[in-house]
Amino acid sequence: MKALSLFSLLAALTLGAAPNSGLKPVWEDDFNAKEIDPKKWNVGGGARIVDGKLQIEITPKEKAGFWNGSNVNSSGKFMHPQGYFEASIRAIQSKGRGAVNFGIRNQDMSKVPSAALNFSFSGADKVEPWLSIVDEGGSHNLVPKDKVIAMDGGKSYKKFLTYALHWTDKEYRWYVEGRLVHKMIRPIPSAPMFIEFNQWLPEGGLLKDFMNPKLGPEPLQVDWVKVFKIP
Repeated sequence: MKALSLFSLLAALTLGAAPNSGLKPVWEDDFNAKEIDPKKWNVGGGARIVDGKLQIEITPKEKAGFWNGSNVNSSGKFMHPQGYFEASIRAIQSKGRGAVNFGIRNQDMSKVPSAALNFSFSGADKVEPWLSIVDEGGSHNLVPKDKVIAMDGGKSYKKFLTYALHWTDKEYRWYVEGRLVHKMIRPIPSAPMFIEFNQWLPEGGLLKDFMNPKLGPEPLQVDWVKVFKIP
């Protein structure tokens, strides 16, 4: 991925109320049903609801040592224009084996401009904001060149935190626990975006030297998702 030279690092976390303070969500899911709501979500792979949590699971293939990733998205079922998208997530320690993401994106990424913005959880206490943007110059994957989110030595992977993506008419913003942690000024699309969660594995699903290859990675868990229309 391409390292950013501008807007790559906030000197400190910006404290204060998140943009949704005092607003009611225009769309939400608390995953308290027995099954994933097919009116809200498309499901790929082994995603399911367990104890009131959405679980994005890794499931075994027929061949020992190989695994399938999974994903959930709202493409074609819930699409929203500029606003504030947040989710309560317990991230996982994937130890560099594949990727775990929470993001929003335009359905047609061939249009100029179009965008996808995400939180990427890759383990080792690393949470990274990134933006995939299609502009007049082509397609670009933009990530900070420095660590921008001060986490807590791995403890964040053991509890639920609120991660939010704010898409305005001027810029893109990333929040953790209501704190602004990163922002970018890039071309802004007008088409609505859908929500996605995924966990995928490289090398066709083969896991080498994983913490426990017989069990595979633990699931990404999502407690709830909310979307706010920002005035």
